[in-house]
Amino acid sequence: MRTALYTLAQDFRRDRGGVFALWVGVMAIPLLLLAGAGLDLMRAVNLRAQLQAAVDSAALAGATAYTSSSASSTATTVAQNYMVGAIAKLTANSGVTYTATPSTTTSGSATLYAMTVTATSVIPTTLMKMVTSSTPVKVTATAQNSTSILTFTLSNFASNAADADSIYYYIVPSSGGVPSSSVLNLLFSNTASTTGKTATVVVTPGQQIGLALKNVTGGIIPYVLNGYFGFQGSTHWFYSHLMPPSSLAYSWVAQNCSLQTIVSGGSGTIKSGSCFTSLPNYATINCSQARGKTITYYWNDMGGLIDDKDYNDAVLTISCSGNAGSTQSSVVLTK
Repeated sequence: MRTALYTLAQDFRRDRGGVFALWVGVMAIPLLLLAGAGLDLMRAVNLRAQLQAAVDSAALAGATAYTSSSASSTATTVAQNYMVGAIAKLTANSGVTYTATPSTTTSGSATLYAMTVTATSVIPTTLMKMVTSSTPVKVTATAQNSTSILTFTLSNFASNAADADSIYYYIVPSSGGVPSSSVLNLLFSNTASTTGKTATVVVTPGQQIGLALKNVTGGIIPYVLNGYFGFQGSTHWFYSHLMPPSSLAYSWVAQNCSLQTIVSGGSGTIKSGSCFTSLPNYATINCSQARGKTITYYWNDMGGLIDDKDYNDAVLTISCSGNAGSTQSSVVLTK
């Protein structure tokens, strides 16, 4: 009897072992799927992180180069070239496609230039192949110029000026040439056509800002002819980014007889009666370089029967918002 019962128990145990093995086999399938999904998810997350870092950096590089409307194609090329280099270092994938799209918005009087870079890829699955052959990955980033406040403060126009003088600001053309009249913005004039002695504008830190002096011979007190053969009522333009600034007004004058600058707190004094072989420091200004500084601009309009080169015909200061030496970036990621 005992032997029969023992044999029966053994048979029962063998039957249960088969059932357990069956259940293990059944459960192994979803467990393998879960393990495969986890592995593929980790690979997709890793690729996404690498792609996101690539588009972030490409957008920042493109926006840094995008400082004017004429720089749109150059900025796009910069962003695309960055992506080419970054893609070569990515985790194995089934190919990456990307776009770099420039755009603009406005903030006050400033045009803000932005670069959006979007990238898509797929990563092949491993154990998940029975469900899907690949996992899609898509990322995007937009970088845009940050802004600074540029403050212009008029010190004076020469009280004995016979000429009519006006001061304008402009964004220096990327070509380095003469700016068009449409980009000139009037700040101050000694003909009382402007009011106030302070003007503020919103600019992007990377924008190079120049000053223009418009001089009209005898515009206040007629005197027929100036020392550079400018006749009564004739108009002469001086641009701070050109060397010399008077090159458009008087093409035969090779030296800078028009502009001197002094940085507040720095050394140096105005030299009357002199001309110079180069432009002064900060003949043009951008707030990435001049943040926290105040620069005084001294203009000589080259007027009068004999040019006295006294550099007091128009005097103004320019300052950029922010602290000197600040590490604030000129471009920021907005998304």
